[in-house]
Amino acid sequence: MLTRIAVVVAVLVVATSSMAAAQNDTSDLDRFGLFNQCQPMDLLVEDLPSDAVDIDLTKERIQTMAESRLRAARLYDDAQRIAPSLHISINVVGVAFNISVTYWKLVYEPASELFAPATTWQLKGSGTHGGDAGYILQGLSEYLDRFVLEYLRVNEDACGQ
Repeated sequence: MLTRIAVVVAVLVVATSSMAAAQNDTSDLDRFGLFNQCQPMDLLVEDLPSDAVDIDLTKERIQTMAESRLRAARLYDDAQRIAPSLHISINVVGVAFNISVTYWKLVYEPASELFAPATTWQLKGSGTHGGDAGYILQGLSEYLDRFVLEYLRVNEDACGQ
């Protein structure tokens, strides 16, 4: 009986350790795209087209939402630098829209021996808004949540999470 209990406990410990390790595993591509030693980033929200005004979508609403998410995760720094930074671009044409959330960081290019800002992570989507800016903002909200979640997962040790 005692042997059975020991075997069950051993199996549970191994399974739990394996599950924890699998959750913390990040691929090389994830690390290339998002690892940055948990450095805070700047935020750039692109100007909106005139069709956005018709549905009450403003740059200020987008800026507030994105900055709030980054501040809540302690990832915001308005140092006005090129990288690291999160870029948000929303295009509205008639009833159609496109959202792009892009993370930039400095990347080393060995042939030129230079560092330069480059897009290393991006999430895009498009659809129709039906005259409701809230629909676009909801999509942006989900993209921001996904970015923060993935960034913190990849930088977990550096962020002290």
